[in-house]
Amino acid sequence: MNEAGWMIRPVREADVAAVARLHVAVWQAAYRGLLPDVFLDAQSVERRERMWQGAVGHDDPPVLVAEMAGRVAGFIWCGPSRDRDAPAATTGEVYAIYVAPDLWGSGVSAALMAAGLAGLAALGYAEATLWVLRANARAIRFYTRQGFTADGAEKIEQHGAVTFDEVRYRRSLAGASPRETPL
Repeated sequence: MNEAGWMIRPVREADVAAVARLHVAVWQAAYRGLLPDVFLDAQSVERRERMWQGAVGHDDPPVLVAEMAGRVAGFIWCGPSRDRDAPAATTGEVYAIYVAPDLWGSGVSAALMAAGLAGLAALGYAEATLWVLRANARAIRFYTRQGFTADGAEKIEQHGAVTFDEVRYRRSLAGASPRETPL
């Protein structure tokens, strides 16, 4: 545990329900005003729980959670890039990073990002990418502070009637060594 009162560790099977609840709650807070309310209100903890049950223990690097006072306060999920234009051997991807809204700005997000990037670096990836909604100014400010820059890639995805207009950000993993990870 660090001086701020949280620790970062691999997700456990016992965390699945808490991670699913957090995932839905953060989506509803972070994307309110960016995605339709009806879409956000329809997010299902049960569906997220099934998704997370399939992910726990199967990823390398593992999904990491930030635990604070026995509470799952955030998580980061990284792995190999899923983009066709990214060299698979050298490019990792941050699939998701979410922290409870009451902890935004507390340093938990930065600590999770550092740990996730260190995990990718330990697997030999030279750079990391992530996708973000073009209109998500809060997330873009955070990613920029973490050394990511827009690389020019864009995509539009349809999820039912909802359009996700996303841009890709990228950064080098030089210096993201496991020894620098704030555990």
